[in-house]
Amino acid sequence: MAQNVTITTTTTTNTQTVSPNLAATKFIAGLFWSTSTGLHRRCAATIVANNVLLTSASCALDKYPNIAFGPGQWVVVTAGDSRFAQNLTASVQPSAVKSIDIDQCANLATITLTTPLTLSDTIKPILMNTAPVPQTAMLNTYNTSNPYGSPFLALTQGNQQQCEAIRPQYSQDKFICTQPIQGQFITSDYLGGDPIVGFSVQGTAPVAVLVGISGQFYSTLVDAQNGGINDLTAYRFSALVGSR
Repeated sequence: MAQNVTITTTTTTNTQTVSPNLAATKFIAGLFWSTSTGLHRRCAATIVANNVLLTSASCALDKYPNIAFGPGQWVVVTAGDSRFAQNLTASVQPSAVKSIDIDQCANLATITLTTPLTLSDTIKPILMNTAPVPQTAMLNTYNTSNPYGSPFLALTQGNQQQCEAIRPQYSQDKFICTQPIQGQFITSDYLGGDPIVGFSVQGTAPVAVLVGISGQFYSTLVDAQNGGINDLTAYRFSALVGSR
């Protein structure tokens, strides 16, 4: 499913249609900041239960959206292509957020909704660790900040020696180290929040299993500590949800 792609920032218009592969996902929602001026998309959020979603801690910190858009509150949008839009009018009915539990060490945020979602053929949680994914399997994530092109980004294991230079500061079971395939780069949605998916063969069909939540790119320990701008050749450090 995943291809070697180069993802670039593009200017989108209202005439564009969300990629069919991305639009067909049932477990991706949008995390929005709701103000009197409308809904402003921050990141993706992954549905893991009818009232629980996961995103990255970087996405769920409310300081930036409060400064950028004014006082507001977090909401979740699950309705069709609206979940990928950057801005929405108040006519869209989002789900209210009851609480967000942020683990900055693991760069993982757990969102609890006030009212459970009504699950359907278009809104379903993704499997977590009920189906094993081989350690050697290719991982895939999505580019939901630019939903009009190829939605998939293939990830491979990062250099283990460089990975271990940062990992000792964190719990070993909270992070995976991956990097883009050679020649790929990401120029948008650097906060992460998109699901990292592995595929497990159950019977004769591959089953998508949530492995992690995309985080930020870092190349050096200093950048990791200071929250430096993403290095296009750096490693991706993501919260590992399977162990939870």
